[in-house]
Amino acid sequence: MKNLKLIELLTSGKQEKAFTYLYSSFPKVERHILRNSGTKEEALDLFQEGLILLYRKINITIVENPEAFLISTCRFLWSNELRKKKVRISTSDEVDYLMDSDELESLIEKENKFKKLESIIVSLGEKCKSIFELFYYKSFDMKSIAEKLGYKNVETAKVQKYKCMERARNLAIKDI
Repeated sequence: MKNLKLIELLTSGKQEKAFTYLYSSFPKVERHILRNSGTKEEALDLFQEGLILLYRKINITIVENPEAFLISTCRFLWSNELRKKKVRISTSDEVDYLMDSDELESLIEKENKFKKLESIIVSLGEKCKSIFELFYYKSFDMKSIAEKLGYKNVETAKVQKYKCMERARNLAIKDI
């Protein structure tokens, strides 16, 4: 399935079809976890967690390759789990690895930034979250946002977006 079609299914309310397709990636995740001191049950739990993270991220961030994101996220989550258990991770060079360690570090760094951004957006409330989602993720113009969210006019929507952005900046500054 093409990445754009998969993203469309995940964001359009037809997630069941997308999740069915994504389950074809489970054997890769399971194999990785079994090779690294895990069980089949842990692999399934972790894969479910990875699907949930993918679904949450697909609505607020740009994920170009959902399947690669899912597999990499599951591997990252398992590495964290092993660190908690203090178990050594296998360093075998597997052909099905999608990323090298530098790319994984970059992904981890981006993931941490997205978590901070997500927590800021959530703390702003539904009104701001809706404005940001429509403007930045779905590329609506301010006139469409004003109509969709029931503002009197475009200027009111712009002022509200500005206030939300200022609150987000202030929260981000406090977080540093």
